[in-house]
Amino acid sequence: MMESADKAPLTVTYRRAQDPDGASASVVIRFGRTCGVERKPGRLEIHVGLEPLGRDTDWVECWSLPDGVRGETGADGSLTYLRGRDCLVGCWHAPLDARADPEPLTERAYREILSGCRALGFDHLVRVWNYLPAINDPVDGQERYRGFCSGRAQVFEALPEYERVLPAATAIGTHSDGLLIYFIATREPAARIENPRQVSAYRYPRQYGPRSPSFARASLWQPGPQAAELFISGTASIVGHESRHVGDLEAQIDESLRNIGALLEQASTHHPVRAETPQALSLLKVYLRHAEDAPAVENHLRARLGHHIPWLLLHGDICREELLVEIEGQYSERLCEALAMP
Repeated sequence: MMESADKAPLTVTYRRAQDPDGASASVVIRFGRTCGVERKPGRLEIHVGLEPLGRDTDWVECWSLPDGVRGETGADGSLTYLRGRDCLVGCWHAPLDARADPEPLTERAYREILSGCRALGFDHLVRVWNYLPAINDPVDGQERYRGFCSGRAQVFEALPEYERVLPAATAIGTHSDGLLIYFIATREPAARIENPRQVSAYRYPRQYGPRSPSFARASLWQPGPQAAELFISGTASIVGHESRHVGDLEAQIDESLRNIGALLEQASTHHPVRAETPQALSLLKVYLRHAEDAPAVENHLRARLGHHIPWLLLHGDICREELLVEIEGQYSERLCEALAMP
């Protein structure tokens, strides 16, 4: 579906906020104190309510369509989107108070997202990011994350063979109001990758809530014969279905990286992806529960991964209270022009 094998349908980079090259991006994701989305001609600007951490905090995430194409933007209710030839980038945003049960709003969001994608000709969710406030706080006798999972599951579980269509996903707690969901959808389905070290999230036992989390551990999108985009879901220190290394930040990072390595091995075994270790990733995004842990995390990641992988470090709450860190990643078979960060 690509014009040529060397043109990525969607290129993702991290850039300085004032970098003039970012002006040509089709989607710009900014991090700070508020959540929301702005639609401009040929461009979306998504604001995620997570504050950046670390030595450098002025980075933005830029998504670009090939050949400088801007894409077609539009809106339908709470859904705002940018449509390219090979993929659809969408953002759903609505107010959500930190004290409210997120289940009904989440169910509405996913119904509207799936309906909107189908109407625009992109039937398959590949990658989704979910951000909501106070993710670990209780409401109506259960953790708010479990209410979010129930709302999402009610939509996905109604689909035929729903386990085969689940996207890679991340769910993180923000420190601002509003439910913000942004995503990539495609015309053709992506391959779902699971981790043999972990129970698939959609098969978690009932101890984690009335409905299991509805996501795949990774999605592999192959938009052309020589192209592959591997999206790795938010990954934490979980083996089987149990959290490991409670209270030990560095051990949780190492366990998360082992899980990412296992996903890369699965992808390279079954699909034409040549990366087998986390050092081969194109990009990382790291979420930290405690902002004061940022220097230790940066130092530990540098020791484990070296200096060539760009990452963003963000202050957010992880879906289980005992988890201190969560890591997501992306790998491009045509290694994207990722900006090396100091």
